[in-house]
Amino acid sequence: MEIKSLINEDLIELNLVAVTQKEVISQLTSLLAKQGRIDSESVFFQGVLEREAEFTTGFGNGFAIPHCKSDTVKTASIIIGKTTNEIDWNSLDDKPVTMIIMLAIPAIEGDTTHLQILAALSGKLMDDEFRYQLMHATQPKQVLELMDELVTQKSN
Repeated sequence: MEIKSLINEDLIELNLVAVTQKEVISQLTSLLAKQGRIDSESVFFQGVLEREAEFTTGFGNGFAIPHCKSDTVKTASIIIGKTTNEIDWNSLDDKPVTMIIMLAIPAIEGDTTHLQILAALSGKLMDDEFRYQLMHATQPKQVLELMDELVTQKSN
């Protein structure tokens, strides 16, 4: 899986101004829509919110991994946002979130792509150094390099 097919600098926003989880998801969904990677912004947004209602995607350590598998998604994508303030996300560690990595997967791809990306990302987020580097990235290019490392390591 090539990282360039999943993410680009236009899918990364390192200065999200938001107060709520819904605002963050809405802004990241808008980035996805602007890139033409979904057919319906509202359908995707609702899908992510429904997933959140089932089970929190607040991973812990300041990270959340909201995700949605939907017919409206045209291209598997990773959308990354870092908020300017902490957001309550009902995280597993009960701490607020500032780094959000959202996954958008076409329904037609089934569970394989979704689970591969989620597993690789979850595993890498257990690494203190990776989390630190991602959290302290100041440029989208830095984030892309870190994500490329993630995908490269996953395929080895």
